[in-house]
Amino acid sequence: MQKTQIALFPLQIFLLPGERTRLHIFEDRYRQLLQDCENTSISFGIPYALNGYLTGYGCVVKVVQIVERHANGSADIEIEAEQIFKLNQFYMRMGDKLYPGGDVAIIDEQDMGLISDDLMKRLDALFLKEKGKIDKKLLSPFTGILDVAQVLNLSEAEKLSLIKAGTPEKRERLITNVIKLKEKLLEQEKSIRGEIFLN
Repeated sequence: MQKTQIALFPLQIFLLPGERTRLHIFEDRYRQLLQDCENTSISFGIPYALNGYLTGYGCVVKVVQIVERHANGSADIEIEAEQIFKLNQFYMRMGDKLYPGGDVAIIDEQDMGLISDDLMKRLDALFLKEKGKIDKKLLSPFTGILDVAQVLNLSEAEKLSLIKAGTPEKRERLITNVIKLKEKLLEQEKSIRGEIFLN
């Protein structure tokens, strides 16, 4: 794992590489962070906070665009996740800056592992049932577990469990359980639609 120190902005969101969202920036410290991002093109980290506590994991993000600036100095921005990290140390202030910082270890996506042929077949079958086609992201022979997590739209808690799982086998088991749940929901939906049609 590559260790580095980065600016941090704790939030109740956990993005995987490639995922995007929007943030509303209004506190002075994070307005300063946004200014630094614009001036020096730095990325920053979002440690995932759950029930007011840091979970120890998060994502490195870059600012994609300033969507809107408001008269009061606040701004709406779009961000995109680039990497995930394990948080080693959190500092309330990063040097002389107003915003927090921390020591993090970047998790290599390749260390998360590729997916097995069996899991790929289950995913293909699920998407054919659900959408009538296979998701483009799953067509690559280098599809990794994080690619799968994205197309399955995992919850924040599921993403955290996936990252924390110690082995590729445990990660596959977690994804398999998500697929099984989705399959059950699809069956229930189909059954309800059938009952409505019969009535």
